Amino acid sequence: MKAYMYNVESGLYEGETFEDDHLIKYVDGLTTTSPPRHDKGQVPVFDRNSQRWSVVPLTEMKERLGYNN
Repeated sequence: MKAYMYNVESGLYEGETFEDDHLIKYVDGLTTTSPPRHDKGQVPVFDRNSQRWSVVPLTEMKERLGYNN
């Protein structure tokens, strides 16, 4: 089954993979919910509590992660 990877600490989208259906719920950092479309300068971020994606401006995500560039 197709799954979407996210960083467990930041929620930042990390790409796609395939995993056995019965294992997905046991693998941290995977969801079967596809990330939303996003424009240049935006990134999808997954909230584990609500099990939902949001789109965040890249500049905001850099601030959250402590990048000052």
